[in-house]
Amino acid sequence: MGIKYVNVLMRDHQSRTPRSMLARAQAIFKIINFMDEPFAKTRLTEANISPKAAENWLDLIVFIQNQPKIRVTKTKRNTVVEKLGGKFSQMSLNYFLDENQPIDKRMRSLEAYANSVMLSQRLTQSD
Repeated sequence: MGIKYVNVLMRDHQSRTPRSMLARAQAIFKIINFMDEPFAKTRLTEANISPKAAENWLDLIVFIQNQPKIRVTKTKRNTVVEKLGGKFSQMSLNYFLDENQPIDKRMRSLEAYANSVMLSQRLTQSD
């Protein structure tokens, strides 16, 4: 990682005011998106995140990535959370993402996932 990039990260977070959870997550993904190869979690210290906090954040991110997708709609008075896709869609997507499965079965599960998403969209659009 170049010195210029590290300096930009450090300058973004030099102030002593506490960062929001969103700001911390954005700093983590800024580093993740910059890296082209696997890297040690200690690199996250470049975003002023301690190794212990980095471990906790990575556990949280992995947990969230394994959950169903949601849509959050905010209005003036309410925030509505909607789960996208049913159990079949989620199962198909998880099977596709499982690198231990043979590629042909993963591709069939991806096709099943795409079909279920398109069907779900057609059903909700016709209401």
